[in-house]
Amino acid sequence: MTSLELNQKFPAVRLTDIDGEGVEFPRIFSLARATVVFFYRGRW
Repeated sequence: MTSLELNQKFPAVRLTDIDGEGVEFPRIFSLARATVVFFYRGRW
């Protein structure tokens, strides 16, 4: 498992949001004061 260190930049990736739209990180961080990233792998 890889983790980010304090003050390390979030890697540039493109994900899909809850509405099915593409979201580019770290651009999303510039849109709000705080951002929560939640990864849900599915229901086992």
